[in-house]
Amino acid sequence: MPGGPRDLAASRRSFRFGLQFSDGGKAAASPGRRPAHDSEPAGPVLYPFAGGGGPHSFISRWWTWPLPPAGPLEFVCEWTTFGIAETRATIDAQPILDAAQRAVQLWPENAPTLQ
Repeated sequence: MPGGPRDLAASRRSFRFGLQFSDGGKAAASPGRRPAHDSEPAGPVLYPFAGGGGPHSFISRWWTWPLPPAGPLEFVCEWTTFGIAETRATIDAQPILDAAQRAVQLWPENAPTLQ
């Protein structure tokens, strides 16, 4: 993308990403609004927690809370800098819910931390 770092920052700001839950709830990307590690978020949240790439590709990982309700889960994105209009992709949330049931907690919530 021509124009250097300033254009890159503007490009990133124009990217919009969110989730639409089957019960009507929504979680929109909010990079600066991370919940505290020791408290439950006030409502649906979605934020990036890792990513990277090069000039022709980028991988991004996201964290959302709470688990989606059963039913369709829509991923919604828009990236105006690159001419990408609002686009939606729908999956069934059940595989996510099934995987959550198989999760194993390795340490208790209130376990002492190493100093």
